[in-house]
Amino acid sequence: MNEIKKLFSTTKKYLKSFFRKLSKVINRTSANLIDKYRKANKKNKYVEPIVIIGGSCIITLIMILCIKGFTTVEEVDITQNRAEYLYYENKYDEAIEEYNKMQKDDNWPIWTVKAADIYSLKGDVKKSSSLLKESIIKRDRIIKEEGFDKYRDKDIELINSMLFTFIMNKEYDEAISFGEKYINDYGSNKDILKTLFSAYIANNHIYKAEGLTENYPLDKNSSYDICILSNMNMLINRWENGLELLKDAWNLDRNEMKIYDVIDDMYSFDKDMLIKSIEKKIEANPEEAAYKMMLAKAYSISKENIGKAEELIIKLEDENINGISTDYINFEICKNSNRKSEAEDYLDDAVRKASNEKKDSYIEYYLSSLRSFYNEKYDEAFNLAKKSIVKNNNYPNSYGSLITDILLKKGNIKPTEAYFRTAMQKEPYNYETIMRIANYYSNYESNNEKARDYYSLALNIKVDNSKLYYKLARLDIIDEKWDDAALNLKEAIKIEKDNQEYYRTLGAVYLTQGNNEEGINLIREAYAMNEKDVISLNNAGWYYLMVEKDIARGYENIKAAYEEISTTMDEATKNTIVGNYNKSKEIYEQFLKDSSQDFKLSGIKLVY
Repeated sequence: MNEIKKLFSTTKKYLKSFFRKLSKVINRTSANLIDKYRKANKKNKYVEPIVIIGGSCIITLIMILCIKGFTTVEEVDITQNRAEYLYYENKYDEAIEEYNKMQKDDNWPIWTVKAADIYSLKGDVKKSSSLLKESIIKRDRIIKEEGFDKYRDKDIELINSMLFTFIMNKEYDEAISFGEKYINDYGSNKDILKTLFSAYIANNHIYKAEGLTENYPLDKNSSYDICILSNMNMLINRWENGLELLKDAWNLDRNEMKIYDVIDDMYSFDKDMLIKSIEKKIEANPEEAAYKMMLAKAYSISKENIGKAEELIIKLEDENINGISTDYINFEICKNSNRKSEAEDYLDDAVRKASNEKKDSYIEYYLSSLRSFYNEKYDEAFNLAKKSIVKNNNYPNSYGSLITDILLKKGNIKPTEAYFRTAMQKEPYNYETIMRIANYYSNYESNNEKARDYYSLALNIKVDNSKLYYKLARLDIIDEKWDDAALNLKEAIKIEKDNQEYYRTLGAVYLTQGNNEEGINLIREAYAMNEKDVISLNNAGWYYLMVEKDIARGYENIKAAYEEISTTMDEATKNTIVGNYNKSKEIYEQFLKDSSQDFKLSGIKLVY
């Protein structure tokens, strides 16, 4: 013990001596610097300002670098080459040029197929199909000369890309025959089967789609893969099979995001059948928590069922069923009922649990991105979404839901198209994605032809959807394709005979075409369904003013429409009806003064 004390005493002695010497050196150096600074300042009056300004600049630079280090958003790259980068930047011609350069150095025709897909996206179907057929010839020659085994993995990517682009070009027969030949020759592959499945349902080959789902090489240990098969089953109205599979996926991993995406997709496809089918499952299996969770998710989507969703989640949490999935559904419930603060808390909880349970997975990054998006941190959200893609580049929602929402919020409209396209490539049968793309072209791009293509594709999948015919009719009206509009509206009425919106719109189309008798009869039918419907009243007023020249009756109808205007009505319709009211009132007042004169009735408008 005495030896240790002696050692410390000696060390302390030497350290004191060292620091005394160091202090003297620092003081001496400081004194020398100060002395030199004073002498220099006496010789030159600019030394002091230069030192002050220079010192301030250095301090400012250090502060800027520190702040930048804390605030710079990490850049994440999801592209494999420059052509892909240009593609996602909406620079299609440059991307094609880059693919052409790459193809010159590569015998395998994958880059030509990639270029063909961009031509398809641009709307040049003829050029796209020509390149695809050229690639098939080249591919067959290589396989024949060098053997299939050498190109097995490359061939899967090539064939799947070809099939997808054929489908996007509406060349379903080519996609089907080419896909079936590949499977017959080389066996099944999940990616090719998913793309072929979409070709079957788009071409109404339901029996073939059923056979494909029965022979799908399912990985029973993958909750994600089970969800894919579940989704395909429900799209061909095999609800029993689909929900059984989704239950299996839930029991395997209840926090797999894909489970809840399937519910979203099927809600978009047929919400009434989805809810009815799950409720039936719960009735037959009252203890099965998986079905209750599915129903809670389905209820959470619509404001009218938010209360039911909350009740179910509370019961599930009472049974100790909680975690990422319940937090995520609670977030959806609060978000859709405008409880922002609560929604944020639930999303924070989901992210925290994902960081513990799903660390460094696509789920962690997806939820983190969703949180940043919800908090309007769009650059951060964008990079986190790309991180989720790095972890799982087959998850379509990262491309077609999350990133597209981020870009639209940022006002970066054009690049959205490429991300939507990639989402479609991942799951060409995904009904919700198809509808999102159609709505994007209709609402953001005002590209009615492309919107028509996607609404028509959705209609191929769900042939009895009156709303799709109505959406097509709305596009026809914008483009003044009155005959097409009338045909689509008549199809909508065949499916849904008690929807007054369809009757009044078809009535307005007929009036525009000069088919006045049928037009007013349809408007009267719509009025009989709802006597306070503003548009029916307005259009009846138009008919009496413009066709019957009955100024009093026409004015009374338009006045009644004006008085029924609601605060929730869209501005364009509201402005039209207000304008019609003001014009018809002016004419009516002139009529009261002198009913024998000729009245100028221009400017009164129909509402479609």
